[in-house]
Amino acid sequence: MALPLWKPLSFFIILLSAGTAHAQYQMISPMLYEGPRISLQDHANRFQSKPLAGDTVSLDYRPDPARRRQNLAHFVEMSRMTSPADADNLAQIFASRDILEEMRTPMGKVGLRIDNVADAYTLWWIDAWQASRGINGDVDRQTVIAVRDQATRAFAQSGSLRGASDAAKQEMAEALLIQALLIESGVEQAKANPALGPQLATAVSLGAQGMNVDLSSMTLTENGFIAAK
Repeated sequence: MALPLWKPLSFFIILLSAGTAHAQYQMISPMLYEGPRISLQDHANRFQSKPLAGDTVSLDYRPDPARRRQNLAHFVEMSRMTSPADADNLAQIFASRDILEEMRTPMGKVGLRIDNVADAYTLWWIDAWQASRGINGDVDRQTVIAVRDQATRAFAQSGSLRGASDAAKQEMAEALLIQALLIESGVEQAKANPALGPQLATAVSLGAQGMNVDLSSMTLTENGFIAAK
């Protein structure tokens, strides 16, 4: 029996959608066009720590509540550059609860953690690909784990986070998690207004391109992403 990845997150999606549904009823959030606003190498360089002998890439990190507040405040301010209304809504949501910590349990049901960069990337990657294709189906645990393994290997091979501090990894993971929630919010809006579907697909695709990810070039299978035919 397939274990849905996104239905356990529906509470958070509804929360985000409620704040933006009126203002964005006729348009998808401009923030989606920007993508997660992250660069693997930039984040590694910003918080680089001295590598140790035999250093390997660890994608786990210990979340720091104070750092999270800083990350969310930074996300809001960056968002304000493209959408002041969305930024205000997000600020209210972030101030009312620790929405990222509350993702820990639902993500855990499919083998993902909020305190691992590859896991956060997996959630964003699958969400983004589905939104770019106008798909809103469930993804089972096997598929999720396969994509997570792909993301883990990609980070290890690139070495972009080798020696990076917890601060770097937390900032990157939390940007990905918030962006995944924003994508899901867009999906919910498109359900109510199907005309928004193509706009959402375009926004998410452009945002992914900013991370050098061409969503149109891949297909999701139970063994992870493969080249599209």
